[in-house]
Amino acid sequence: MRPTVVLFIACASLLAAQAVAQTAQTAPSPDLNTIARGTTTEVLVDIVVLDKHGKPVKNLKATDIQLMEDDVKQDITSFRFVSPAEPAKGSNAAKSAPAVPVGPRSLRSVNLVCLVFHNLDPLSRIAAIDAVREFLKTDMPPDTYIGIFRLDDVLAPIFPFTARKEDVSNAVGNTFAMRSMDFNEASLAVLTANPTKVTLTTVTDTTAHTSTTTMSVTGGELSNSSVAGAEVSTDIGASAMRGAQITENRDFSHLTGMRETDKVLNMINQFAKLPGRKMVMLFSTGLSTTGDPDRFQQMITKALAADITFYPIDVTGMRENSTAQAGKLALDQVAGTSRSQGSIGGSLSAAEEKSRQEDTMNDAVRNSDVQASLRALAEDTGGFLTANTNEFKKPFQHIVDDMETHYELTYRPSTQKYDGSLRTIQIKLTHPDWRVENRTGYFAVPDLKEFAAILPQDVMGLSVLSRKPLPHAFDFHTGFFNFNSDGQKRQGELVIEVPGTALTPRPNPGRGTDTLRNQMFALIKDSTGQVVDKFSLDVPYEVADAKLPELRSIPLVYTHPLDLPMGRYTAETVAMDREGGRVSTNSIEFDTTGPASGISMSNALLIRRIEPGMQDTDKSGLLAIRGSRLVPYVDTNLTPENKPYAYFVVYPDKANTAKPKLQVQLRVDDQVLADQTSDLPAPDASGAIPMVIRAAVHTGHCELKLTTIQGDQTATRTLSYNVAAK
Repeated sequence: MRPTVVLFIACASLLAAQAVAQTAQTAPSPDLNTIARGTTTEVLVDIVVLDKHGKPVKNLKATDIQLMEDDVKQDITSFRFVSPAEPAKGSNAAKSAPAVPVGPRSLRSVNLVCLVFHNLDPLSRIAAIDAVREFLKTDMPPDTYIGIFRLDDVLAPIFPFTARKEDVSNAVGNTFAMRSMDFNEASLAVLTANPTKVTLTTVTDTTAHTSTTTMSVTGGELSNSSVAGAEVSTDIGASAMRGAQITENRDFSHLTGMRETDKVLNMINQFAKLPGRKMVMLFSTGLSTTGDPDRFQQMITKALAADITFYPIDVTGMRENSTAQAGKLALDQVAGTSRSQGSIGGSLSAAEEKSRQEDTMNDAVRNSDVQASLRALAEDTGGFLTANTNEFKKPFQHIVDDMETHYELTYRPSTQKYDGSLRTIQIKLTHPDWRVENRTGYFAVPDLKEFAAILPQDVMGLSVLSRKPLPHAFDFHTGFFNFNSDGQKRQGELVIEVPGTALTPRPNPGRGTDTLRNQMFALIKDSTGQVVDKFSLDVPYEVADAKLPELRSIPLVYTHPLDLPMGRYTAETVAMDREGGRVSTNSIEFDTTGPASGISMSNALLIRRIEPGMQDTDKSGLLAIRGSRLVPYVDTNLTPENKPYAYFVVYPDKANTAKPKLQVQLRVDDQVLADQTSDLPAPDASGAIPMVIRAAVHTGHCELKLTTIQGDQTATRTLSYNVAAK
């Protein structure tokens, strides 16, 4: 059992102290050489160049391109065309220097494959699911995200975008049994591709002197087009087979066509929000339209403006009864009506039918060949239709080949400062009719192991910190507390405190619970503005309705250990209320300087509570005692009901044989209420003496002055807090 020592002072009701043992652990530290060098020397950018017809340009030269970063012209160091047929063949090299590894600044193309199920009966559903599983067997390029959707009255997301094909394969069998989900949640993986687009709207009340900031994540312009594809066969036999059986009568066909067109327009508007190359694989039995060329062209224009390429797949396959037969029956009806016009008399119904002859002709052509609309939708957006076949391997490989066709170029940024800011990339072409699609930038972060995997909250946090002015929707607090030092570096703890009332609850009907979601992000920068560390966390909460007031009544506290060289630093912190769509920021400065020898102390922290059995929540061990977690205050404005502790760690001078002592003095509004000096307990195995004492709660401004004495050496820390009147 480790020793516990109680210190008694004259005013015993004010202070009670106990020393508790703690095993010091060294927090992982960044590679200082990496930080100093800013190791990335080149940026690799994938680009797709299209002509005025939406077809890929394959004869581009490096001299046709001008590349700018943050409006500063950059020299292209290497350039080559990449296609499935020529994966390693270079062309039109700007310079002979080979491309170098580029790490996280490799701005590869982001491919979005949208698997959309439309107009399927129970039999064709099975065929569509089998076709998707066949597609998932193909090898896809990196940064390819796949999502599952149903196109009913509106576009319904069923499975979120993911780069894991096995997850999609497992989910696709339940496509028609699963409930739809929120579009933004389904798109989170691609909305947070680097960089994303975060829209912040601030409303200021000049009367109440308050402001509210809301956040909308809509994705960035990572890649603005898909590569044009090939056409389906146009021989006589294939043309005769195009279309689908007539599934509607003439009287309702116009309404059906309007409804189907509205569905596609809704889908285009939804996918337009997403970044990357958007390939829509539309698994369907056909598409009816109104026959209005202007309305159809409106649909195509929107798709092209949203950089969407359609690859429809008619999952009915080879059928015994072709659409040509269906068309022939409908046209025979038109011919019969025409022949009857020469006759005299006839019934009223016959006369009515004659008046509709032109409508019947249009409907016969349009509704008997609903594949034609799919084919036009595909070819007018740069894709192709797969129809009249049960063999999908070859066309699916063709779609994947389209994803892989692009140019690669590299350049060396003119600045090597990695401060977390967004660097924008602009590419201009000498040919006026050509259009280039590429990622529009990257976040300048160094090659720290903390950034080995960019998380969604990282990208959103970086995006928020790139905004000017910074948003502030609610108050929260950030603090830094110094601990041990070896003379070169110092351990410390970053602490973030978010009020529970800052998070918006979303009720879960039928479950009796509420969901809250907090995302945290912080960048730590040195005195030159260089990023040296980061912290990010995504914390969802689901609480019972009865417990919600309790959760919202207390601050939520998050900690992150740091191990930094001596110097001055800045922590820029972002707190995101995801359910409420609100975001706030703050910034603090701190230093890690201190004596390199002699007796020393950590900062003194005001502790809110001690939570037993939570030793794994603090990997550094700096805020953990005997398997319990110390939850500190950052905002030190208290109420009389609070019962805080004071926590600090004493580091005796090992070369000094004198026994260390502790002097505790309590002042309230500059009046000394208690002053006591006592011996400290023996150091633990690490040589430190962790201390927890009860902090007095008196109305007014309170200050604990903590002085450690070892022979003729002293070290002093003060802890100030305010207690409101009852």
